[in-house]
Amino acid sequence: PAEHLVPGSAMPVEITMLGPVAVHAPGVIEPERLAVATEMVVYLATHPGGVHPNVLGAAVWPRGVTREVRDAMLAHVRDWLGADDIGRPHLGTDASSRLRLGSQVRVDWQVFCALAGRAAQAALPGSGAGPSGSSGGRAEEAAALVQALSLVSGPFLDGTEPGRYAWLASDGLEHEVQARVADAAHRLWELLLADGDPHGAMDAARAGLRLAFGDELLWRDLLSAAHATGQEHLLRAVVGEVCARTPLDEVLPRMAPQTEALIDELLPSWRSSVA
Repeated sequence: PAEHLVPGSAMPVEITMLGPVAVHAPGVIEPERLAVATEMVVYLATHPGGVHPNVLGAAVWPRGVTREVRDAMLAHVRDWLGADDIGRPHLGTDASSRLRLGSQVRVDWQVFCALAGRAAQAALPGSGAGPSGSSGGRAEEAAALVQALSLVSGPFLDGTEPGRYAWLASDGLEHEVQARVADAAHRLWELLLADGDPHGAMDAARAGLRLAFGDELLWRDLLSAAHATGQEHLLRAVVGEVCARTPLDEVLPRMAPQTEALIDELLPSWRSSVA
């Protein structure tokens, strides 16, 4: 809904996934039920087409759950989320018995996708945002990307309890989120660097790295933007960050060849300074 995209607005129910996972709802739920209830709401938020209760139960309780326990928990969640301004529950059931979140429930990931789509529309040929387009079109694209990336505050679904969200392993959502956030950050970096704003381009790369910390392209974007500032101390600081994060990568605990080659080009003396 368009009202979900208004900066600074607030919906009755807010769900955040692009950083610490949280559900802000008008009702009250017992602390001991919060983790399970949050996972149920997040699963529904990531399946906007609706979910049958049996599917939801199998996702949240992969080792099995009785219908009575599942339905009791759903009742608690429904009370927690409350109702919209005309009395419809924010957690409803459609004609096919699928559970759905209502239109006054805002999900930061869905807002991000809508804003990224708005940016992509602005970049289409004839929109004024292409390579030969007007500055107004490019500004519209950049503004949408800035707003989208402002929603990103940390790793995807940060702070989840161990053993929960097992469904993510086969869902593919985590990879999609990281890829789309990285793409948005890289595109904003391109726009700002082309407009002569290397500091803004650095901020764009860092915004993507808040969630996609292991994305090598964004680290190279950050290096290039720091070099474009003409301030060697900034470039050296970023090189230090790259060297410090490399051992933390569980997949590739060494610097990517392209990243190493870029540093060699931008700061030839870096090896001696690191040593």
